Amino acid sequence: MPITRRQFMLAATGFSLLYTGTIRRSGHSSTQYLSAYTDAKGDDFISGFNQKGSFQFQTPLPSRGHAIAVSPVTQDAVAIARRPGRYLIVIDTRTGQIRHTLESHAGRHFYGHGVFSQDGRWFYTTENDFTSGQGVIGVWDAQRDYQLVDTFLSYGIGPHELIMLSDGQTLAVANGGIQTHPDTGRAKLNLEQMRPSLTYLDSRRGTLLEQQHLPPLWHKNSIRHLASTPDDCICFVMQYQGQASVAPSLVGLHRKGQPVQLLYAPPTIQKNMRNYCGSVCADTSGTIFAVSSPKGGIVTFWRAKDGQFLGHSKLIDGCGIARGQQPGMFLLSNGAGHLVHIQVNQQQLNTTLTTQKSQIHWDNHMTHIPVSSFG
Repeated sequence: MPITRRQFMLAATGFSLLYTGTIRRSGHSSTQYLSAYTDAKGDDFISGFNQKGSFQFQTPLPSRGHAIAVSPVTQDAVAIARRPGRYLIVIDTRTGQIRHTLESHAGRHFYGHGVFSQDGRWFYTTENDFTSGQGVIGVWDAQRDYQLVDTFLSYGIGPHELIMLSDGQTLAVANGGIQTHPDTGRAKLNLEQMRPSLTYLDSRRGTLLEQQHLPPLWHKNSIRHLASTPDDCICFVMQYQGQASVAPSLVGLHRKGQPVQLLYAPPTIQKNMRNYCGSVCADTSGTIFAVSSPKGGIVTFWRAKDGQFLGHSKLIDGCGIARGQQPGMFLLSNGAGHLVHIQVNQQQLNTTLTTQKSQIHWDNHMTHIPVSSFG
């Protein structure tokens, strides 16, 4: 049974410090984006940079990072370890200074994603309780040095990304459906029994509000990443674990209380996505979703209101996506160190290489920092 925040506060204990590294700063203009990367020596970092790709800071990580969540009301950002990692590192988005370093609860590991509540008080993480095999959501109190104060079920296996909806109370969770255990690394243990779901939870009580499953034919289509518009149209993207010759839908739209809408690109593009989507992002206007398929070296674009396919752009090993400064604009990163601006205009795509840092390999996700977060 999930414990309450009050119960945990009575029994909470501190976590050991994982890492305290030095920070290299370059003195460039304000940080606008965050991403993890690995350098040519194999060392891992979280970096802050502006839209031109100039580094503001580079903060060492103890191992490979994944996603980074930004507080909507403070200067905090949290870097989450890549599955099956166990660290959370809280940094100052202005300087890269490490504020807190935390570990997952005993018997659990993180899935690489987290999200803040709208008031910045609570930080939510997707986790694997590998003793029971169940997915759980951890609740961390940002006002009490990020103590773990509650945990509740994700109502599925393998919860990956989670987002907060506009009401400030509802969490949408991508339960990928894939069973793993740290003793077997990243091995997938239950492909024949997979049951991915898009799940809505009450963040205050941990109760199940709604759950959407894919048709049984597509039970191997792992729901992994989410993005939403201001009016809560969710785009979810998938990674198919079945035969490579099959080309199922990899992108879907959903609004709470309505049926799921599965989307398809034109056949050649659909095949080129290679049954794998790595990240999804909505633009500043909330009208366009960008979806990366790094295995296929392709990025696709979709209209939020009706799911219409808008076009695609090629980017070898391109995975990280963040919204740009203008409607229809996205910043993308890839494993070769490229940062690329893409502008989607009237069914036309304009692509501009911003910078290439040939000695680094950008990780899977990139985060835009809202202007209000670094004033």
